[in-house]
Amino acid sequence: MAEESTVEPSDQKIEEFLEDLASSKPAPGGGSAAAVAGGLASALASMVANLTIGKEKYEDVEGEFREILGDANDLRQEFLRTIREDIRAYNEVMDAYGAPSDTPEEKEERKKAIQEALKGATEPPFKMAELALEVLDLARKCAVSGNSHAVTDAGASAILAEATVRTSLLNVDINLSSISDESFVSEKTDKRNDLSSRAMEKSEEIVEIMNEKV
Repeated sequence: MAEESTVEPSDQKIEEFLEDLASSKPAPGGGSAAAVAGGLASALASMVANLTIGKEKYEDVEGEFREILGDANDLRQEFLRTIREDIRAYNEVMDAYGAPSDTPEEKEERKKAIQEALKGATEPPFKMAELALEVLDLARKCAVSGNSHAVTDAGASAILAEATVRTSLLNVDINLSSISDESFVSEKTDKRNDLSSRAMEKSEEIVEIMNEKV
């Protein structure tokens, strides 16, 4: 399931976040780490764009890279917002588990509430994975047409974005394992497998492009 935290990730310094991540606290955990990786991937795409914009050698692609810069900056903020959505989904799951179950009717209502909350908890990590795929598209443009001196940063962006997809989908997996709706599980499993496959293919292509330029 998703994870719980009372501290907004944007309120923490990196040292504090890493200390919390290393502790025995239930959160932050893998979902937050995935979002931070996605934010780093987005920031690296922004970096390549900034190193390309304004350079005479790349004036033909300046307009494209101004768009890339705006998109990458937006995606970085989206990853932070997705952490908050993940936290809310976790809290809904915990509330459902904490519902009364003293009577047969209450037990049935609690069971339904848990299942619905678990289904809802798959959405934030799916969104995180989809955002990371958008970053991969930006990283490819950076690797192909961006400042050649920063091509390894485009490669790093791709690798981190792929890691974001793979890590966020672990939260999908743990939620699906507790959902009894077989049709839902089958549909979402197909979706997670597609996202994972696409991320791997995109990342491998970008790294190959990078290696040809290094």
